[in-house]
Amino acid sequence: MKVSTYSALILLLMLPSTVFGDEQVLRLLIWEGHAPKQHVENFENRTAAQYGRTVKLQISYVVGPDDFYDSVRDKSVDVVMMTHHHFKDERYNYIRNKLLLPLDLHNIPRFEQVIPALQNAEHLYSDGQVYASPVSQGPYGLAYNTALLAEEPESWEVLWDPRFEGKYVIGANEYIYNAHITALALGYPKESISSYSALNNSQFRKKLKQLIVNAHSFWVGVDKADDLAGMTLATSWGDSLAPLRKRGEPWAMAEPAEGMPCWIDNYAITWALAGKPFLKKVAEEYIDTLLTVDYQVDHILRNMSLTPIITDIGDRLTAQEKKSINLGKPDFFKHNRILQHTYTKRDRNGLKLLWEEAMKEAVMQRKKQ
Repeated sequence: MKVSTYSALILLLMLPSTVFGDEQVLRLLIWEGHAPKQHVENFENRTAAQYGRTVKLQISYVVGPDDFYDSVRDKSVDVVMMTHHHFKDERYNYIRNKLLLPLDLHNIPRFEQVIPALQNAEHLYSDGQVYASPVSQGPYGLAYNTALLAEEPESWEVLWDPRFEGKYVIGANEYIYNAHITALALGYPKESISSYSALNNSQFRKKLKQLIVNAHSFWVGVDKADDLAGMTLATSWGDSLAPLRKRGEPWAMAEPAEGMPCWIDNYAITWALAGKPFLKKVAEEYIDTLLTVDYQVDHILRNMSLTPIITDIGDRLTAQEKKSINLGKPDFFKHNRILQHTYTKRDRNGLKLLWEEAMKEAVMQRKKQ
């Protein structure tokens, strides 16, 4: 059968791009700092060598946790790195609304090395299928500059100590965590720090406003070394501490007696990869690289000052590192960390309202000073 030049061109355009050896792209939307250049390049090179096909990782960063939803919904992203309490949040219902794909754990064999409590965490599962893999964990912590403060702070109350007015920084958009630490400083039990009804009173509002008034400045998204440089105290995910130490500022994370709010970050694959088995497999293999000892120890712990989430790392750690992540203390997480839960719309909106009102009043007060 004779085929016209035009028809032949149409047939060629309908063929998959891999026939031509074209570059494919895997689009990641993650928190800043979690995709070191060398790690990404090594994975791309390994994938090319293994499959004879080029897959490039396109990395984009979010500023806040609410930035994921629109990108997932409109299929403009393939892989996301979300915090544990967002997966089943009633505002999004990522799993119930089929916006995420179940993971094939055959392509993520190191999932078996994830700490059992995290490997079995409720937010990962639905109908017996796994929808995400933990990759890192850590606190919204109380960090301090050991060169300027010789003794480790024992309580969140230190942020309201007049001695440190104008000498600390906090997260600008972290209204839930800032409400938590304010409630803990006031002596609220862990069970009440997320309740809008419990915190909606004049004493709490005054305390929250003072936290803002006395702050030197605010960081956005992820704390960076420049945000904390020269300060005495800070709230921190931990990202900035290692870079600060390299600059000569010896920062450390305190362990306040009230405990610290914490989070678990997880990688998931979106519905944009439905019907794209090769890219989904590559995405799962990339997640597996994030669970290797090298990535967990060298990057998560040593570069980012976060806590590894796999079990087989003990022989790679120094005595100080083991102490810093409380290795060998099975009850530490239970007693010293407060895992943020999935909020009702009322509590979330209420805590946001309290923060916004406190911020507005604090700005007005600063202008008068």
